[in-house]
Amino acid sequence: MQNTKYPNASWDQYSSKIIAALSLKKTAIGEYHGACPVCQGVDRFWIKEDANSDVMVSCRKCSDFAGIKDALRNQNLWPDENEKPMTREYTISWPEPEPEATHPYLIKKKIGLGNAKIDGKLLVIPVINAQGKRVGVQNIDPAGSKKFSTGMPVVGNFSVIGGKLDDLIYVCEGWATAMSVHLATGRPTVFALSAGNLTAVIGELFEARPNLRIVVAGDNEEAGMKAIEKCVNDHNVQSVVPDVEGWDFSDMWVNRGKEATAKALEIKSLLDQVFFPNDAVAQLDRSYLVKGWFGQGQLSMVYGASNVGKSFFVQDIAWHVSANQDWHGNKVKGGVVLFLALEGGTTTHNRIVALKQQYPEHKDVKLAVRPLPLNLLDGEVDVNKIVDLCEEIKRIHGDIAMIVVDTLSRSMPAGDENSPASATAVISAVDKIRATTSAHLMLVHHSGKNLEAKARGHSSLRAAVETEIELSYDEATGLRTALATKQRDLEGGRKFHFKLKVIELGNDMDGDPVTTCVIIPATSDDVADAEKKSIKGKNQILFKTCFQQLRGEGVGMSNPAGVGWPEPSTFWVIKEEDIKKHFIGKIAGVANPPQIYKQAINGLQSAGHIVQNEGFVWFTDSFGKAR
Repeated sequence: MQNTKYPNASWDQYSSKIIAALSLKKTAIGEYHGACPVCQGVDRFWIKEDANSDVMVSCRKCSDFAGIKDALRNQNLWPDENEKPMTREYTISWPEPEPEATHPYLIKKKIGLGNAKIDGKLLVIPVINAQGKRVGVQNIDPAGSKKFSTGMPVVGNFSVIGGKLDDLIYVCEGWATAMSVHLATGRPTVFALSAGNLTAVIGELFEARPNLRIVVAGDNEEAGMKAIEKCVNDHNVQSVVPDVEGWDFSDMWVNRGKEATAKALEIKSLLDQVFFPNDAVAQLDRSYLVKGWFGQGQLSMVYGASNVGKSFFVQDIAWHVSANQDWHGNKVKGGVVLFLALEGGTTTHNRIVALKQQYPEHKDVKLAVRPLPLNLLDGEVDVNKIVDLCEEIKRIHGDIAMIVVDTLSRSMPAGDENSPASATAVISAVDKIRATTSAHLMLVHHSGKNLEAKARGHSSLRAAVETEIELSYDEATGLRTALATKQRDLEGGRKFHFKLKVIELGNDMDGDPVTTCVIIPATSDDVADAEKKSIKGKNQILFKTCFQQLRGEGVGMSNPAGVGWPEPSTFWVIKEEDIKKHFIGKIAGVANPPQIYKQAINGLQSAGHIVQNEGFVWFTDSFGKAR
């Protein structure tokens, strides 16, 4: 019968003392029998561990529970009534000393027993709660398979290796890792049972020992890194991880030995986290993907209105990075590029073929295109698919330098771009991809109703990116502009002017040409045109349209030589009477067409867009040149 009147004695604290003092013998059913300290009944007194990890006592002859407790207390084998039921020393000692023994798991991990014991083929590790009472065990079989006691609670429970918890201690996910850390450092180490339990255990330890200095000796893999981040955020603790991805400190201990493991576990002074003006050194080298535009491993967003050329623009960047070729005068540190073309279809294939035609000198282009759907809001499934794909690509082709998501809206089906929750989910997903691949991640996105409205969606998206590129299109000049509107670590305001060049790929089944586009840098003349006063008003635009239509039909010629003419064959000139006839034909039915025509041509001439000579008209803008 269990004692209920007197303080309970913790099995881990008192059982070994009682067994030794009274010379108790273990029975086949796990009890310890001997002479009663009260009635001296031979083999009538017994103890065993109860469900609460306390000592259960009884005597089948006298049943004098009060007398038994007093007798044990007189020998310091039972706590006094005023004694606290736990000391928070968290030291576990088995009732029977464990003889020197070997176990396949210990041999494999190159460690000793520590706080464990061997029970048959099993390695048994005690698990305690915050009160220092054993709540169960972890069993490890010879193959390394691990299993906790049936029904054992996990959250907040742990195991301790190496004595008292004072000053500096380490906390680890696994027992073998904790053993390796203890052997390497000589410091007490806590086995937290799992990555997910780390922060709960640290909370319990700080409650019991507020002055502890706790260091998380984490695993260098995805779950481990996430767990470390949570511990740091929750408790402001320090952390260390091995320098090899996928390793824990048990792996380091086995493969590199004590000295290297101890060095990796060294904790620097908190003062090492700061520097003073006399120690400041200019940081001249910046890691870049495309110098002046995109940094290595960063997050960027390219946005603009529909049909502004976003996909052509980012595909051109991806091509040059994957070819490790300078991007239109900007240095590139290239590598493999994964292009997530979420719209898929034949369009993507055609654009890649066009880039091959445009840059035949680029031979080793490591551009991997995935024309399949993607959902960044699912939290795990699709994100893990991309991470796994990157690992496969890396294994065969090398490190991933850049990942493009085209477009962001296609990557969040059923999501609300303006929702903070959706934005946070997307940011979390891309951060996970970046963290595991170290690649620059570029999002292609749409602008609002106009460029003044900037990129669509919640403001946290823009806050998260290091670089933001705004694309615009000047219909009057045909010029497209990429403007760096945000550069966290670089000088903003950079511009790149470009045009679209039509590429013929061949003929379809009906014999009609199949075309797509690539981008080409704008010329200085193109840029000068853009800086001129734009053609304004529907009538001036109609005049330009008429000029272009007539030229397309072969009407006109290259300018001749002579007085009032530019250099021979510089511009395409058309008779004014032909343009006037064409113009008025398009506005037939409105009041006073000649007057409207006169206003249009006079406005264009006064703004310097057109020149007249000998009854001919030509445009001074770049599209008016004879070529």
